[in-house]
Amino acid sequence: MTIKAVVVALFGLGFLLIPAWMGTLFGTSTDETGLLLGRFFGMAWIFEAILLWLCKNFPWPEAQKIVIAIVISNLIGLVLSLMAVIGGMFSGIMGWLSVVLFLIFVVVFGYFLLVKKST
Repeated sequence: MTIKAVVVALFGLGFLLIPAWMGTLFGTSTDETGLLLGRFFGMAWIFEAILLWLCKNFPWPEAQKIVIAIVISNLIGLVLSLMAVIGGMFSGIMGWLSVVLFLIFVVVFGYFLLVKKST
């Protein structure tokens, strides 16, 4: 959970503080409304980072609930990112990076969820 917390904190800070520049990394541009939405997006990722950091040492019954939420939300993020890259919305390197990161987190946390359930 610590690694994911750091990754989403970095993305969150980027979108909160410099949303236009973050958008260019994804090959996108936006207007003032899009910049505000990007900042809200950054705020949500900072929330996730704080939550993950605070619960990183939870015992399994409590951590399991967080892991389920991570798998579901990252699976949605994987599908959305893949659709954006394939559809040409994300043309920058960060588009594929987001696909890869979401895929890694789905696999790692999904594996952790399955291994813990079987033990």
